[in-house]
Amino acid sequence: MSNFFTGVQGVLTILLMIGGGYILGRRRWFSDETITAMSRMVIQISIPAMMLSSVISTFTRNDILSMGPALLVPFLSISFLYCLSVFVAKIFRVPKSRRGVFRANFAFSNTVFVGIPVNVALFGEQAAPYVTLYYLVNTTLFWTIGVYFIRRDNVAERVPVFSLQTLRQIFTPSVVCFIIALFFVMYEIKFPPFIMSGLGYTAALTTPLAILIIGATLKPEGLRRINPEIVLILIARFILAPLVIFLLLGRVELPVLMRKVFLITAAMPVMTQIVLIARAYGADHENAGIAATITTTVSLFAIPVYMVLFGG
Repeated sequence: MSNFFTGVQGVLTILLMIGGGYILGRRRWFSDETITAMSRMVIQISIPAMMLSSVISTFTRNDILSMGPALLVPFLSISFLYCLSVFVAKIFRVPKSRRGVFRANFAFSNTVFVGIPVNVALFGEQAAPYVTLYYLVNTTLFWTIGVYFIRRDNVAERVPVFSLQTLRQIFTPSVVCFIIALFFVMYEIKFPPFIMSGLGYTAALTTPLAILIIGATLKPEGLRRINPEIVLILIARFILAPLVIFLLLGRVELPVLMRKVFLITAAMPVMTQIVLIARAYGADHENAGIAATITTTVSLFAIPVYMVLFGG
């Protein structure tokens, strides 16, 4: 019961911070340039610092060696959802010019910008490495299969699944720092205390900055633009994704915290990168933007439900 109330308090903290960001955004405290700079700060500096500090301070060599099989859970879950999205798109007659974007919205979670701050707020900084495991699989599949079919929405010629650009997008600063941290733990290399303190202070910026930005960029009026495709995406993100993870977790032995993190991360809103990729390749960026807005808004109400269902 105490764990439940702790989880509820964590959710209330998130909602309070998002509400503060929303109010500040409405009052125009944040310009587009400010939000862009804050987002870059989170993605390129504070989250990588969190990867280094949390992995090095939380895990042992034996913990690292036992993580490998855990990657199968998000891999099987995301792969299943993506394959399912192919059939769903055909059954519900999603136009071919929108199927790549639809499939990506259906299968992939916003693991970094929403997933990490939400999980850290709920479970503490020790949850960050587990989110990163999910993120490794999520981002690899997105920047290969996901982007490939988004490009085909509006590009007639064949496009490569793997390229140098794909590798750059997979090996983000967060992933690189996660790998470096794993190396340090495996070989029992320690950072000096002053470096660990600096990393800790920098990592502490992640949750407040990211959640404020989420609030500042929320546009509830987007809820009026729900269409059948968005409904299918909502079902996939908030019902099917956590359900598939739940069923897979019933067949493997994983740490309790990892199980909770995987469940919450699976039920995150759609990836904001989908909007950027769709716009860049002339695909359906308008529906992608609507899906990002609506799923992010709905996630504010879905998270407390999952905290109740999964015991907080």
